[in-house]
Amino acid sequence: MGLRKTPAALVAFGTAAALAIAGCSSSSSSSAGGSSTSSSAPAQLTVWRMGGSVASQVTWMNNVVTQFHKDFPAYANTKVNVVWVPWTSRTTDWNNALASGKNAPDITELGNTDTPTEASLGVLTNVSSYVNSWSNKAGLVSGMLANDTQNGDVYAVPWFGGVRGVWYRTDQFAKAGITSPPTTWAQLVTDAQKLQQTSPGTYGIDAITDDTNAFASFLWGSGGQIATQSNGTWTANLTSPADEAAIRYYVSLYRTYHLSPSKYIGQTELGNTGSTSGGANTDFGLGKLDLYIDGPWASATMPTNSVDKANWASFPIPSENGPNTAPVFAGGSDLAIFKTSKYPQADWDLISVMDNTANSTSFANLQGFFPPYTSELTNGPYKQQEFMSGFATAAANSQISPLNAKNWATADTGKYFIIPDMLKSLMNGAPFDSTVAQANSQLQTVLNSGAES
Repeated sequence: MGLRKTPAALVAFGTAAALAIAGCSSSSSSSAGGSSTSSSAPAQLTVWRMGGSVASQVTWMNNVVTQFHKDFPAYANTKVNVVWVPWTSRTTDWNNALASGKNAPDITELGNTDTPTEASLGVLTNVSSYVNSWSNKAGLVSGMLANDTQNGDVYAVPWFGGVRGVWYRTDQFAKAGITSPPTTWAQLVTDAQKLQQTSPGTYGIDAITDDTNAFASFLWGSGGQIATQSNGTWTANLTSPADEAAIRYYVSLYRTYHLSPSKYIGQTELGNTGSTSGGANTDFGLGKLDLYIDGPWASATMPTNSVDKANWASFPIPSENGPNTAPVFAGGSDLAIFKTSKYPQADWDLISVMDNTANSTSFANLQGFFPPYTSELTNGPYKQQEFMSGFATAAANSQISPLNAKNWATADTGKYFIIPDMLKSLMNGAPFDSTVAQANSQLQTVLNSGAES
C-alpha cells in the first residue's frame, strides 16, 4: 500500500494500513466456502483480513456480519469466518492457496499496490459485472478504482486509503502574517521563509530524501510522471522537462533556500532508516520544524511531549503553479473475491456491506485514514476538522502508478533506492544532468526486469 518505508512503517499503505501487527497465519483457515445450504447461500464464507486481530477491528467486523445477515436474509445461516493474515506472509499465502486449492479465502483484503499484480497472476475474480451495477460505484474516488482496473476489467474495489499533506500550526501562520495556505511552489517557499524568520531556530520545511511516496507529489504536481507503461513496457520519465523542474525545485529547498537541514539528507520522515522517531516528525512535534509532509497517521509517531498540538492543521501539497493541488499517492486496502471461490454472488453481497459508505467510513476512522468516497472527502465531517480537512482535500486527487508496478518495491525500497539515492546525491552537490540521467536509466531497467541488468 506504500505509506512509509521503515520497519515501523506500514510499507505501502495497503501495506500502510498494515498496522504491522502479527496475527494468525492463514494456515489455520478452513477451506473456502464449505458446503452450500442452497445454490446461492453458502454454509460459510471465509474472509482474509490483513494484520492483527485488533479488538476494535474485530468489533467492526462482527457488526458488519450482523448487518450482512440482516440485509441479505438468504444468508442468515451463513457463517462468516474471519482469518487474520500477517502482511508479511500475504503473497505467499495467496500463492499457496491458489496453487493447492486448499485453505483459500472467498474474500480477501489486499493492499492497493498488490491488486494489479495479483490480478495479472490470476489470483482475483473479475468483478466488473458486480461493480458496474453497484449503486456506490459513481461515488468512488476515480483514481482509486482505476488502480483496480486492468484492460477495462475490475478486479477489486477500494476500501480505505491514506494520503500525505503538509502539517502546520495555525498560530505560527498568524504570527507570520500568512492568511491562507500556499497553493503554488513559489508560495510554499515564501511561506516557509516567513515562518523561519518569525520563529527563529526552526526549519522551514522537511525536504527529506528517503520518502519517494511523498516526493512523487512534486513530480506529479509539475505535470510529470515517474514512469509510464505502454504494452507492458515501462519508460522512466525523470529526464522529462516537468520531472526535472520538480527535482530542481525539491533540491533547492535545501541547497538554495536553506529551508531544510542537512541532517534530513538520507533520512525518512522518521529519521535514519529503521528509526521510529528522531527525524522530521520529532522536530515538528517539538516545534523545531514549521512545515512537515506526512499523513494523518503520523500522529502516532509524534513525541509524547509534543507542543502546541491544539493548533495543528494541514493543507494539500501545492502544485507548481496552482490553483489545483498536487496529486498524492493514495495508499490503502482493497477488497476482492478470490479466484477459486465458489460463491462470487455471496462474496460480492458481503463486500457491498463491508464497503458501503457508512461502514467504510467508520472503518477508516478507526485508523486515521479515509473512505474511498468523494462525498465524504469533499462534504463529509473531515472538512469540518481543521487538522483533517487538508488531507481530505488532497485525497480527492490521487494517483498510484508506478508505485503499484510489479518491480516498484525492488526499485525503491528493496534492493535499490533509486530516487532517494538520486536526491541524496543532488543535495550533496552532484552534477544534475548526469545524476538524473543515471537514475532514469536505472529506474527503467529495474521496473522492466527487476534488476539493473
